[in-house]
Amino acid sequence: MALFAVCATLLSVVARQSAPAMPHQDKISKALTFRMPDCPIAATTVFPTKMDFTFPGKNPLRAPLSVVGTVQVTDQTSSTVILLSEVAGADDTGVTFSRTVKALQHMTGDVTFDKGCTKTDPYGSNDCTWAWGDSITTAYQGDLQEDITSGRLIVDLKINNTIPFQFSCEVCGATCTVPIPEQIDDGKWDDILHRIIWLIRFPFDLTQSPLP
Repeated sequence: MALFAVCATLLSVVARQSAPAMPHQDKISKALTFRMPDCPIAATTVFPTKMDFTFPGKNPLRAPLSVVGTVQVTDQTSSTVILLSEVAGADDTGVTFSRTVKALQHMTGDVTFDKGCTKTDPYGSNDCTWAWGDSITTAYQGDLQEDITSGRLIVDLKINNTIPFQFSCEVCGATCTVPIPEQIDDGKWDDILHRIIWLIRFPFDLTQSPLP
């Protein structure tokens, strides 16, 4: 299910006007603390599902943005379940996104978009460009083929080529505390950081009942 995290960086830029409100237990104060799902993360199938969303009419940050890096999930054997390399950007004209699936074990999945992408592969759409205000439909499906009883979520991103956004947490059964880089610890990024975490955590939540 963690394949859906390919969208995390991209959607964090644009979802601040369309994503649901974040749970109150997620707090930002020099660090962002949030809950991971309960253990185990049970093997499951997510059947084909579609979701519509619309980009904001203009860049919500009012400045160019780039995010580059990797998202990795390991299981109780320390094996990599998924390792993704992502490149996303935003400027006054719109949003760009591409990803490479470097490793995928014990699961399958794909994420597609109905417009804006020039390439496809076994994992879905890739090399995408959208204008502000575009409405798109994303379709996703997948199988987690093992119970994950422990492991790590490892995020290693760089914002605007210079600002590290890195953390490693238990993949389930615990809270995760993420230090906020001082360059973006001014309150302006709080909503976007909430969206990043919601979107990274989204694939895990699909396997369980909604978190309280």
